[in-house]
Amino acid sequence: MTTTVEIDSKIYSALQQSFGEARLKEKFNDVLLAGLKSRLEKYTQEILSFEQKYGVSFQEFDLLWDEGKIANPHSHEVEADYVDWEMLEMEKKELLAALKQVKAVNGD
Repeated sequence: MTTTVEIDSKIYSALQQSFGEARLKEKFNDVLLAGLKSRLEKYTQEILSFEQKYGVSFQEFDLLWDEGKIANPHSHEVEADYVDWEMLEMEKKELLAALKQVKAVNGD
């Protein structure tokens, strides 16, 4: 199954001239994989920063939060960290799933 993606004609022409028509699909797949991996690495680094800051994983932090064992849980900083950290964990999970699917389609 294929899906059509719109690309600016000037960009398409530049890519076609650089790689040739036959290699465009391969190059798009490479760029997609590289983008997913780059974003995954970025999120992983940001998650690691929170883990170092609080000394626990998000799952542990969430449990400590629910148990009332986080100091100043309703301070702006801690609440913002909680929301950001939770979002990063969800995004990372979604990226891993997408990466797995793309690799399966590519036969990796």
